[in-house]
Amino acid sequence: MLSIRSVAVGLVGAGVFTAGCVAAPDAEPVETAELPMRRTVVPIGANGLNPGDFWAPANRAAFQALGGAALAGAAGGLVATPLLATAGGKSVLDYTVRCALSGEQVVRAPNGDEYHGAFGFAPDWTGRPLNTSEQRWVSACIFQHLNGSGEHVDILLEGRHAALEFSPDEERFADFVVEDATMYGNAFLPGPVAGYACIDAGLSAALSSLSSSCPLDINLLPLKRLCGHVPTCGVAFLGLCDLVCTRDAAGDSTCHTLPLVGPLVGPLLGPSYTETIRTELRDSDLLPLYGSCGLL
Repeated sequence: MLSIRSVAVGLVGAGVFTAGCVAAPDAEPVETAELPMRRTVVPIGANGLNPGDFWAPANRAAFQALGGAALAGAAGGLVATPLLATAGGKSVLDYTVRCALSGEQVVRAPNGDEYHGAFGFAPDWTGRPLNTSEQRWVSACIFQHLNGSGEHVDILLEGRHAALEFSPDEERFADFVVEDATMYGNAFLPGPVAGYACIDAGLSAALSSLSSSCPLDINLLPLKRLCGHVPTCGVAFLGLCDLVCTRDAAGDSTCHTLPLVGPLVGPLLGPSYTETIRTELRDSDLLPLYGSCGLL
């Protein structure tokens, strides 16, 4: 893969920790100002889903309910969902459909609005509920598209799913050179923790070039990206991916849910996820995505 692979990992001693926020009582969905929903060519995603929209309790409950039934009815009509009631809910729905359905698929809301697929992690969702593996793939895709910075950033998604197969020799991927993060989990299940995130070694090295304080902030930066200022965030940050994941020959990861115990012990103490998605970034997109580096 086109990545920074030969970097020193001088990060563990800075305080790797698990930090997921506990869910608060139900509240009304957060109404936020939407950015244009820019689309790119799979497996490049447009990272711009506002955490305030996704983690709003009412929106999250509506999202979870979607997974328990077919997404569409007759003639491609979208099932009834409270996500259609607010701009923030529509944004969550847009990213959900992008992650789940393929580029040839579209579902239509009762008012005629169209929601188009892109990645295709669960193309059969139009006719039946999601299975567990599909829930995990869609969740990992959505986690990767969360962006608390308020700016859209291109991310190159990688993983063992057929939807992410591509040739790294293609010119359009050549400038994605910085390893970013790996994410996994299941946001369709109830509970305060929906997902997990770890950072790849290349991110520490790349951020260090932006500010000498970035390595000190590294434990907080992914949470800022995934949670913004939302206290009901459901992501646990596990530190370095090397501590919780193992990679196969293709570079695809199987990850666990406990930090520090390592890939050998982790499977004995918690669930394992093969439905993991890692990302790579352009150098120029580091600051927009992790803009609070040095300011925390």
